[in-house]
Amino acid sequence: MWRDRKTSAMSLLMINLAVVDTLILFIWTSQTAIPAFCNYFKGCQLYNRIKPAFSVYGWPFATTFQLMGTWSIVSITFSRFVSVCWPSRASHLNNRRQVLIRTLVLHIACIVFSSLRFAEAHIVYDDKGNMLIRKTALAASEIFRYVYTLALYYFITYLLPLSLLIYFTVRLSTNLKEMNKKRQEMTKKAKERSDLTLSLVIVVVIFIFCQLFNPIRRVFFVMYGPITLRCGTPRFYFISWAVIFLYFLSV
Repeated sequence: MWRDRKTSAMSLLMINLAVVDTLILFIWTSQTAIPAFCNYFKGCQLYNRIKPAFSVYGWPFATTFQLMGTWSIVSITFSRFVSVCWPSRASHLNNRRQVLIRTLVLHIACIVFSSLRFAEAHIVYDDKGNMLIRKTALAASEIFRYVYTLALYYFITYLLPLSLLIYFTVRLSTNLKEMNKKRQEMTKKAKERSDLTLSLVIVVVIFIFCQLFNPIRRVFFVMYGPITLRCGTPRFYFISWAVIFLYFLSV
C-alpha cells in the first residue's frame, strides 16, 4: 500500500490504521505483557522501579491511540459507505486531499479530547527515591470523574463511533444483498468492489463485538478503583478476556 499512498485514498487510510494499531500494541505491551512476564519470572527489578512512570504517562498515550484507532475504523467505513451508497459524491468526499484533511482533523480532535488524561496523575518520590503515583486535584473531582471519565468519554469513544459503524454497516449490508442478486451480470471490477465491501463489513462486525467488552471493564475500574484481581473470580476472567479482545482488534 505504501507505493499507492500518493494515488489511492484507501491506501492512505489503511496505512494510517496500521500505524495507529502498531502504537496501540506497543503501549499495551508495555502496560500488560511486560508486567505479566515480570510477575511470572519474579524479576524485572528495573522495570518495577519505573512502572509508575509507565502508568502515569503510558496510559494517556494508550487511550489517545485507542481513540484514534476507533475513529480510523469509522473513517475507513465512511469512505466505503460513500463509494457504495453515495457514488455521485465519491469523487469529492473520497479524494486524497479530503481523506488527508479528515484524518488530520480526527487525530487532532482525539489528541485534544484525551489531553486531560495527562493531568490525572503525577509522580512523587518517597524517602528512598522510589516512584509513587498520586492523583491530581482534577482527577479527584467528582465532576471530572462522572462528566469526563464516564459520560463524555463513553460517548466519544464508544457510543457515537459504534452507532455510526452500525449505521454504515447496515447500509452496506443492504447494498451487498442487492448487488449479490445481480452478481452474475457484474463485471470483474464490480465483483472486486463487492468483495471489498463484504470484507469490510466482516471486519466492522468483529470490531463492534470486541469493543463491547472494554466499556464494561472500564466501569469496573471506575466503580472499584485499581482493585487486585484474584485468579478464579468471574471478574478476573472477564477483564482478562476484555484485554485479549483489545489486542485482537489491533492485530
